[in-house]
Amino acid sequence: MDKKKELLWRAYLVMFCFVLVAIVILFRVFKISVVERDKWRQKGEVNVKWRSVDADRGNIYAEESNLLSTSIQFFEVRMDLSIIRKDDFDKGIDSLSHFLSTFDQDFIRQKSKAEWKKELAAARKKGNKYFFIAKGLDIEAFNKMKKAPIFRLGKIRGGMVVSRYGKRVKPYKELASRTIGVDRVNADRIGLEGYFDKFLKGDTDQRLMKRLSPGEDIWVPVYDPSENEIKRGDDIHTTINIDMQDAVHHELLAAVQKHKAEGGVAILMEVGTGAIKAISNLTRAEDSTYFEMYNQAAGRLSEPGSTMKLATMLALMEDGVNNPDTLVHLNYGSMKFSDRIMHDSERHGRQYATMAESFELSSNVGVASLANDVYNSREGRKLWVKRLKQFGLNEPTGIDISGEAIPEIKDPVKNKDKWYGTTIPWMAHGYELMMTPLQMLNFYNAVANEGKLMKPYLVSEIRKGDELKKKFDPVVLKPQIAKPENIMKARKMMEGVILKGTGSHLKSEFVSLAGKTGTAKTNYANKGEYAKYNGSFCGYFPAEHPMYSMIVVIYDPKGVFYGGAVAGPVFKNVAEKVFALKTNQVRTLNDSLAVASNLPGTGYGYTKDFSEIYDFLELKYDNESKSDWAKVDPSETAMKIADKKIKKSIVPDVRGMGARDAVFLLENMGLKVKLDGVGKVQRQSIPPGAGTHGQNIVIYLN
Repeated sequence: MDKKKELLWRAYLVMFCFVLVAIVILFRVFKISVVERDKWRQKGEVNVKWRSVDADRGNIYAEESNLLSTSIQFFEVRMDLSIIRKDDFDKGIDSLSHFLSTFDQDFIRQKSKAEWKKELAAARKKGNKYFFIAKGLDIEAFNKMKKAPIFRLGKIRGGMVVSRYGKRVKPYKELASRTIGVDRVNADRIGLEGYFDKFLKGDTDQRLMKRLSPGEDIWVPVYDPSENEIKRGDDIHTTINIDMQDAVHHELLAAVQKHKAEGGVAILMEVGTGAIKAISNLTRAEDSTYFEMYNQAAGRLSEPGSTMKLATMLALMEDGVNNPDTLVHLNYGSMKFSDRIMHDSERHGRQYATMAESFELSSNVGVASLANDVYNSREGRKLWVKRLKQFGLNEPTGIDISGEAIPEIKDPVKNKDKWYGTTIPWMAHGYELMMTPLQMLNFYNAVANEGKLMKPYLVSEIRKGDELKKKFDPVVLKPQIAKPENIMKARKMMEGVILKGTGSHLKSEFVSLAGKTGTAKTNYANKGEYAKYNGSFCGYFPAEHPMYSMIVVIYDPKGVFYGGAVAGPVFKNVAEKVFALKTNQVRTLNDSLAVASNLPGTGYGYTKDFSEIYDFLELKYDNESKSDWAKVDPSETAMKIADKKIKKSIVPDVRGMGARDAVFLLENMGLKVKLDGVGKVQRQSIPPGAGTHGQNIVIYLN
């Protein structure tokens, strides 16, 4: 074969090979795109697809926009070691191991450089696509991690696998914690977090995700989640006042600790609206500390004891026994009803008392004998229950949290087999019926509100940023629970409890109180067992023009157990603090009292705030400050307001400031502020005078 033919043959052979390969490729393309299209599309959808992602939860705020609950974003970092080039891995493993071994221990499990290197090499050898690096990184730590050796090579070459998640935090910690609720993974949300979940969680978003391994249900974003703006849920604005909540919580805590009680409840309500201003639920733990575990205020049923006597007296007045001076037979504090003997809780040696006096003395016998005379008959029992329904005591209040218990009041027709000759006398002073603290408070609030029964509520608004999405106005459940004249007589009786009755030791020189003590034995059916009691106090203040109603219940106090002794002081102390916070009835200091010993102490804050406060209190002051921030000191006769110099390059001294002012000042200087506690700043994690470069600072409050 000559040279020309040989070359031509080779050219034909090469051309034939190209044509053959092209035919194979075209056939394969046709098979994949047409014949096996559905199969390959399904495989693609299995391993890369759009998946639903929850929006960031909205915030929960107190009355004056104090943050009660929020979601802080955190990051989890893993590493796909199968996609990193060998030369990149070999060059960077030493540096990366050193970086990880020296990374902030708050975010990463501490291992030596050698340990990290060994584990990374082993994971690389196995082709690990999801090797764990760190979890719980805040945005600052995450940005630092992205600049680590190997990771800094980029999204693909660096092998970084990132997941973003939100963690729910409560800046005020235990304050109203159970009412605010818990956002739990794989469990029902509770409190406001649960009741308003559909608003807080917002709309789901879509994110392109890839499966790391075909056989595993591990999905990660195709792109960096920190660069993706996720939707946010709505914000919930509550009726809770943080100053009042602080007062209620700490007064209740002091009481349960003092009396070594099982727990306690305290609820503060605005009389005219039904808005809950503060609510505290404390339970004793095994280590004798107290925490918010269960919403006893709305969910715990118990026999109320003597606080029930107000309903009994009001019912009697509605049915004609409406003269507070009517004489009642006390029989020296002991009387037999049917086959049981009833005793007054304390010896008083009185044979007779007026209707009002029997209430003020909290005489079980006096109240029970009146109720027994009017209601202990077939028709009388029906009338008795009718009155309780008239007062709203037979139904839940409808408060905007889940888990409110239903009151247990026997029906004389449906439950006639459970009615005895003793039922009316015992129900009259708070036994053989069950209700929650909130339900009892709501009845007392109606009496304080001239007979108007309000629906208690905790949320005033739902907002999306500045947009108002829903407003909650006060709701009237019953416009009048009893005749106005009887309401006023009942209120006078409650004032008498404080002026000359079982609550006389609770008189305050600052604010007038009205209410009723209550003591209920809880284990009377268990003969021979150590007696257990619940002590309570329910009422309102100021007595003449009620602004707030409140109930306090102390469960199973040790030693002293009477409601006036264990619950009454909490009521009084809170009333004085709240009245001082929220009224204009502040005593003006005259010139003779305006000396340094009576003036406020040294402090720091916003100049305008100091001048407004001193004007309101009618205190003398000299304002020499020409800047926004001021330092105040008492002189012999007046407060001195002077400039507080703030250097932008150094951490200021915020000790003595209120939390709001301190946070505002520090954040304006580029610092990231975390709060611990409530009240004024006691100390700060970074000392005054240190340089500022955007670091985290913790301020510790009272």
